[in-house]
Formats: sequence, structure tokens, C-alpha cells
Amino acid sequence: MIKGLYIHIPFCDQICTYCDFAKMVASDELKVDYVRALIKELEYFSDLAEHAQTIYIGGGTPSSLDIDLLEVFLSELSVTVNLKGVEEFTIEANPCDVNDDLLKLFKKFHVSRISMGVQSTDDGLLKFLGRNHTLESVIKAVELIKKYNFNLNLDFLYAVPGQTEEMIRKDLDFIKLFDPQHVSYYSLIVEDRTIINHLINTHKVADFPDDLARDFADIIDQFLEDLGYDKYEVSNYCKPGFESKHNLIYWNVEEYLGIGLNASSQYNYIRMKNPKSIKEYIAGTKKNALNMHQLEEYNPKLELLLLGLRKTKGVNLEYYKSRIKNDVFEVYPILSKHLENNLLELKDGYLKFTKNGMYLANQVYIDII
Repeated sequence: MIKGLYIHIPFCDQICTYCDFAKMVASDELKVDYVRALIKELEYFSDLAEHAQTIYIGGGTPSSLDIDLLEVFLSELSVTVNLKGVEEFTIEANPCDVNDDLLKLFKKFHVSRISMGVQSTDDGLLKFLGRNHTLESVIKAVELIKKYNFNLNLDFLYAVPGQTEEMIRKDLDFIKLFDPQHVSYYSLIVEDRTIINHLINTHKVADFPDDLARDFADIIDQFLEDLGYDKYEVSNYCKPGFESKHNLIYWNVEEYLGIGLNASSQYNYIRMKNPKSIKEYIAGTKKNALNMHQLEEYNPKLELLLLGLRKTKGVNLEYYKSRIKNDVFEVYPILSKHLENNLLELKDGYLKFTKNGMYLANQVYIDII
């Protein structure tokens, strides 16, 4: 049964220097055409979508849609899904877009959780990252979101070229001050088709040292632990009871439906993906058969292990066996080697990385992929 519904809004007001997601700066006309296509696809899959326990609208920047257009889509969504009954409804928002009208709209349609990309509290680093907000706009947005009592996630980045320990500690002090329920703290991965990758390859900026990235990760882990956050996944921290229910669906390899450009779905033992071209996507939604999807490889034996190891609690051995019908050590005997070399450990019925193993995870992944 479909547990999660993901909806992709690919539009941004400007393109960040580190981003390789499916996104674009678009005209108002294209945004209207895209929302019509989203509604068409949602209607086509309404029998699956109506059972969703979680909804996540991401991007891109969903809040970059004109508020009237966003309301049109949310109204159509409310026809398909009983939004009052959804356990968790998350929308991503840019700090510059947060205002009373937007938050009132979210409340009207029972949005329970806002995920906001802060990335850094240093204005110079924000400029380097191509963000269009400042620390001042972040503070205003957070204060307003807290006023409306949303469950709040804040995204941050570390290991960014030019980032210092002082900047990291400034970010952590910001988290301490505003006390969000959830924090996502990602190590910057320099993807091929990004501006930052070009700057590194042309020697205009220096790549970030691995040893310093590990030091920053240790600082972040300890500081957030001291604040009462539980690190429940390699990049995600929450106050007790505020885990992302939607993301746990992915990490537990459960069924979900993806609507929109380049969105993935996984159900009935298959995985499929929508087109990455917006013209192809819009055209595909106009076909009655809606046969625009590409099938992708789906290997639950491997994915339950890989994604389970991303969770700090690890892979639930009984759950793995109930899904795969075999013990994980029968499927991957090589895992015993990493118990012996202390990269993996068994604890309370879970297979998990040791602290050192978390940093050397690739040594394990190479053996099992």
C-alpha cells in the first residue's frame, strides 16, 4: 500500500551553485501549464494517492509558485487526499517566500511541517552558494513559522569550500537559539553538473579537505546531542518524536508515489521514474494511458541493507528477514568480515555501523554493491 506521496515543484527564483536537482527558473505561463499537468497526473493515480499517510511537496522551491496557483493545486490535492487525516504533511519553503499569507494558506490545507533551506548563517557563504536569502531573512522566517506553530526542519550544509569552524559554530548557536524540532545537516557533495564543481576544476576555489570535514561532523554531532537532538540518520537529527515520517518510508524501503517532473515511485515490486524534460512530462500527462514512465532497477535485498545502514539504529534484522525471507548474513556473507574489523556491530537486534565505520562506510558498500 502507498504510504508516502511526493510532489515535485521544479521551479526556483535562482539556481544555487551546488544544486543538481531537477529545477529551473520559469515563466508564469510555464508554471501554470506545469500545475495543470501535476493535477492531471494526480487524478490519474488518485486511487493510489488517496491512501497516503504522509505528503511531501519538494523541489526546486514549492514556495516560489504564485500563492494563488499554489492554492489551486492544494485545493485539487485536498479532493484526492483527506488532508486532515494525513499523519505528516511537509512543504519546503525558501526563507524569502515566508510571510503571513503563505503560512495561512498552509494552515488552511493542514500542512503540519515546513522544511526550510538555511544552508548557512554566514551571508558571505550564502552568496557563494547562490542563495537569495540573508541571515536577517532567515530569522524573520523562523520567527514567523514558530508563531504559527508549525513543526520546523532547518537544512544546513557543511564542508563547503571556504567554510570555517567559526561559521559552523555560528550555525549551531542559531539552532540552539531557535530550537527547531528537526535539523538536516548535509555534507556538501560536489556533483558533476554544478557551478561549484566547475569552480573547483578550474582552480578558482579549493576543494574541501576530508579530514576537516570529519572534524566538522564531530563538532556538529556533539553539539546537537548536547542540545537533546537524536541523530537517527546519517544527516538527520530530531527532538524525540519528531523524526521525518515521510523520509523513513524511503529508508525503510516502503511504498511511495511520486508526482511531477523526474519524480520516482515504488510500489508493487517495481520502481518507475517520470521524465526529466518538462516538455516531455507535460506532454506525457496529456495521454490517457499516461505511459511516460521509465522503469528503474529495484533490488530490495540490497536497498533494505544500504538504506537501513544510513539510519544510526541500523538494519532491523527481523524486519529484513520478514521482507526478504532470508537472514541478511545469508544474503551478504561478506558482512561478517566487517563485524570482525569493527566497522559494523550487532546491537539489540540491529546491524549498524560503529562510529568509526560511519566514516569508513564506503569500505562496506564496495563489498556489498
